[in-house]
Amino acid sequence: MPRIRFIAQVNVVDGRDDEFNEWHTNVHMPEVLAASGFTSAQRFRLVTPDAADPKPFRYLIIYEGECDDPKKALDGLWKGVAEGKVGMSDTLASTWMALYEEIPGARMPK
Repeated sequence: MPRIRFIAQVNVVDGRDDEFNEWHTNVHMPEVLAASGFTSAQRFRLVTPDAADPKPFRYLIIYEGECDDPKKALDGLWKGVAEGKVGMSDTLASTWMALYEEIPGARMPK
């Protein structure tokens, strides 16, 4: 069964990082996991931006799962949004999202 990752990069409205992090941890991630085929989630904060990017995304969110049909997990997420089971926050300023599928044999253990 293919391993999948749904990646989101997010910028937050200036001065609302604490509010965003509270909502994302305690509301949004549980909603996404309940509505989709994803089984875990993590959020990261940017430490060192690329000097060439004038407004880099400050947060990286990774949802993980395993699914025979990767698009099915994403469809579950969008269905949850449409049905009001997965909400969005007005703390979000801009986002970028994509679904990735692991390439068999492209994982290298340490």
